This record gives sequence, C-alpha cells and structure tokens, in this order.
Amino acid sequence: MLDLARRWQASGTKARVFAQEHGVTPWVLYYWRQRLARDDRPRRRRRRRARPVELAPVHVVTGADCAIEITLVSGDHVRVSAGVSPDLVGQIVQVLRRPC
Repeated sequence: MLDLARRWQASGTKARVFAQEHGVTPWVLYYWRQRLARDDRPRRRRRRRARPVELAPVHVVTGADCAIEITLVSGDHVRVSAGVSPDLVGQIVQVLRRPC
C-alpha cells in the first residue's frame, strides 16, 4: 500500500480518480500517504541515560624522576619524563587505547 501511495503522489492525479482506477477508496490513499510521510521522517533517537564515569585514582608524587606515571588496568606502568613533548604523550595515550 505504501507503494500505491507513492505512485499516487507521483502521478499528480486526484485521489478519487486514482483510487477508482486501483480499486480502493480515496480514504485508503489518504491514510497510506500519512503513513508514508511518517515513515519518511527521520526517527527521533531515544536519549540514553548517562553512564557513571569511573575515575582512576591519582597520586601526586613530588621529587620523582618522572613527570607522569600511568598505571594501566593490567598493572603495567608507563613512565613519561618531564622533557617529553605533549604530542608524544598524546601518541602514547592513543597507542594505549588501541585494543590488543
């Protein structure tokens, strides 16, 4: 029926004439035209509840020989010295985010 409604809209003929030619009532065409318009509209996305963010504990250590130490969930440590550029730290973080 949606295809019939599409053909009716494309034809430009009056609903009464088109319906009579195809053995349906004009009201059937009006109904399916309305359904067609509703189906062609972009669907609204349901908003998901925000998931709580799990924060990692941060320990500030003074006098250490490294500027940043990242402890991974696996227990591995990545130490970044004070002279390293922020771009390199960004690259390190990108590598750590990749799945193994």
